[in-house]
Amino acid sequence: MTRCSCRRTFRSLKRYEAHMQKIKTFWLALNYKCNNRCPGCYATQSGFVDMPMLPKDAFQIVEMMSEAGAKDGLLIGGEPTLYKNLFEIIECGRAHGIEMKLVTNGRKLSNIDYLRKLIDAGLKHASVSIEGAIEETHNRLTATRSFQEVIRAIKNCRDLGVSYNTLLTINRQNYSEVIPLAEFLHSLGVANILYNIGLPSCGKDSEPDEEYLLNPAEVAAVIENAYLILKARGIKVKFFATVPLCLIKEEVLSSMLRDNYISDGVHCHIYYGTGVVFEPNGNVLPCTHFVNHPLFNLKKNGITKSKGFADKWYGEKGIHGSFRKALWKYPHENCRGCKHWGKCIGGCPFLWLHFNPREIFSMKGGDKVVGS
Repeated sequence: MTRCSCRRTFRSLKRYEAHMQKIKTFWLALNYKCNNRCPGCYATQSGFVDMPMLPKDAFQIVEMMSEAGAKDGLLIGGEPTLYKNLFEIIECGRAHGIEMKLVTNGRKLSNIDYLRKLIDAGLKHASVSIEGAIEETHNRLTATRSFQEVIRAIKNCRDLGVSYNTLLTINRQNYSEVIPLAEFLHSLGVANILYNIGLPSCGKDSEPDEEYLLNPAEVAAVIENAYLILKARGIKVKFFATVPLCLIKEEVLSSMLRDNYISDGVHCHIYYGTGVVFEPNGNVLPCTHFVNHPLFNLKKNGITKSKGFADKWYGEKGIHGSFRKALWKYPHENCRGCKHWGKCIGGCPFLWLHFNPREIFSMKGGDKVVGS
């Protein structure tokens, strides 16, 4: 890296330094057990093991995060609705002034009485995953027959008036259904239609399925095409941009950012230390994709209070130490001097565990057609 680029990276870090001093969101992986088997899920690295977080540990983490100033608690898995103490965890969060949110495959939310009880306990938001616009695609990707359950869950969220979004993970097996899904969900009255992309995970067994992952340039082409069509049809969606923004044509990207159809890289908490993930065994992760690859462990370090957590989190072995320094680097020379640098961060770093950045950055946004 040149001296000039080092200075630019340093300025980027200083610019966001304030954001790096406060945790806004925490994720509780209550259990890695799941009743779906989605191929791109980070939980595959856990083997979907049924070893739930002890309720007392979950309560302790909620209290600790409240003391640390966190505002949002996301309940994840595996599938969090399979956790038998879910209601108590939500109630605990509410008692500590934390907005408790659920990331779910939606199957148990198909029971409207169950969803109503979650809301009564204090649930503030539900993110419901759906893996295709048609039953065949969704069921194939989840290895279930759950499509109709998910549709009922979405309708139940709508009918009970709880805040919710839908989420599809774009991959090689469902990219052609991005537009049809948006049209279908729009017809149901869904206002918050979100898309993210399939990513590699870390670990020795994490080599992704070539039949599942799209490369970043292919993803950019899918996003660009979907935006132009959906905007023309008056359907609002949002894409989480975990690919380099320069892969999208500049004039289209500017319009997408202006219309709020795409997030820039600033939403990724690992670069600013604004989010933290807790595994059932006490592991502390910088991101959900780091399954079984902790920065440190609460139990092994005897951490029960926010002060002890802060000492580790902001220390050299935490996200604000060597980990953060390793993250803030240019994945490609094109990032140097790019006007989007600091917001776009050259794509999710997990992409470059599998894809060659030199090859990907040579592709122009919109020029790469999936399957060509």
